[in-house]
Amino acid sequence: MNTTPKDFIVADAGSTKTTWFRIFPDGQRVFTITRGINPVLQDDASIRDIIEKEAFPRHLFDNAKDTPIYYYGAGCIPTQCHRMENLLSELTHCHSVEVRSDLWGAARALCGHEAGIACILGTGANSCKYDGQDIVRHVSPLGYILGDEGSGAALGKHLVADLLKGLLPEDLQREFSSSYGWNEEDIIRKVYREPGANRFLASLTPFLKAHATHPSIHTLLLECFDAFFARNVMPYVPGTLPVHFTGSVAFHFRNELKEAARLHHLHIGNIIKDPIEGMLKYHSETAGNRPG
Repeated sequence: MNTTPKDFIVADAGSTKTTWFRIFPDGQRVFTITRGINPVLQDDASIRDIIEKEAFPRHLFDNAKDTPIYYYGAGCIPTQCHRMENLLSELTHCHSVEVRSDLWGAARALCGHEAGIACILGTGANSCKYDGQDIVRHVSPLGYILGDEGSGAALGKHLVADLLKGLLPEDLQREFSSSYGWNEEDIIRKVYREPGANRFLASLTPFLKAHATHPSIHTLLLECFDAFFARNVMPYVPGTLPVHFTGSVAFHFRNELKEAARLHHLHIGNIIKDPIEGMLKYHSETAGNRPG
């Protein structure tokens, strides 16, 4: 077993927030949350401003020249990973920086060193087949317009579509109107004319959670999760591989998710709301190995 002292930094970066953890050799943890970082959406100056003003004051990078940084982030597509590595190295003076996508972070957090299917269900959706070391297949999620089945945006889209087409029972229509007070014009404007339509649609998941036992909502949830499995998991031909999940939608609708999985004879493994603890566990077990 590797006995190298544990001293490393892990970041789990989303577009809304970034969670940073440093583990010291004596077991001490330094933890902070900063604004979200997405290199596809932000320039270097914006990212530098977040790290310098919000992460540095928490002493995350004190005497960290030889401390590995493992950064998992939204928007960390291959063309952006090298840019983020250079930026983090420049800011922190750390010699060892690894930047990978949030899907890589989910795979390591959920599967560890074992093979499995790793899935993210939050505002958006994503998935991959992981062999214990590498992502060996990835079905593109395609975003909330063409895909993202099972995501918060997809659930919200299904809900408001049923509402506006008069397919929801009257009791749910009244509940929705009472909860939000929007008319059809308001919803159309929010979806088609205002920015962040995916986040708006995903913001409706608390209504679905509050009414999850209503037959119509239960059916809606099963249909959305069934579509996720059919279009994003079954193409991997998972067989007996466990299917793991992280993300708020997966966590809060885990019972309905498991019910839909049974329709496909799938074995559900871990379902966690936040992957950061799994990331810390993974890198604690591999401490001393340089990023690569």
